[in-house]
Amino acid sequence: MAMTKPAVFAVAAIAFLGMSCTSPTGPIYPMTVGSAWNMSECTLHGTTSASLDTSITGTQTTTALGKANLFNGREVTKFRDDATDHYRAPDTIITTTSYFCVTEVGDTIFSYADLSDTVGVPMMRSTPAEGQTWTQGSATATVVGQEDVRVPAGVYRDAWKVKLTSSAGGVTEDVYEWFARGTGMVKVSYDYTANGKRTVYDAALTSATIK
Repeated sequence: MAMTKPAVFAVAAIAFLGMSCTSPTGPIYPMTVGSAWNMSECTLHGTTSASLDTSITGTQTTTALGKANLFNGREVTKFRDDATDHYRAPDTIITTTSYFCVTEVGDTIFSYADLSDTVGVPMMRSTPAEGQTWTQGSATATVVGQEDVRVPAGVYRDAWKVKLTSSAGGVTEDVYEWFARGTGMVKVSYDYTANGKRTVYDAALTSATIK
């Protein structure tokens, strides 16, 4: 998931609805070396005329490994994603490891596929504001606003909600991401229907260690 990411500021927590509630302080996408994020993922799939079945469940751990430099000299933070996906039909477990780099340029946070990628993809704003838009790969990203988000790791107040809209074959798909200050990405979801088939995906932060 090039998703998933980090903090330099301590995060305050209070009791809220029986779960920890994190105050919105610190960077929107922390990049402190040694920080780690754990996500749980679930994909439901089926026809629009019947109940959906669980097709994939999984976990993902993202770790900030250290500082590096792109081939153009720009300093970035290198991240590693370790994912385990359990496919239900056929019953298969697949583990993968991938790497990506992140840095902040001006008010934009960029993700890079590797050190030879000197262009990158804008993925978030460091000081988001409702209504901001940018191009993220083939999608258009729009900052929807702020809302409280409940995930297994806790309740994150005033998380920034971003909508990624893309179109293919005349079908439009919206993916939603939530970023909490001092923690990074805490949730991803989409609900996609095409050709009589529906897919619902949810990923949520289960724990984070912010250095």
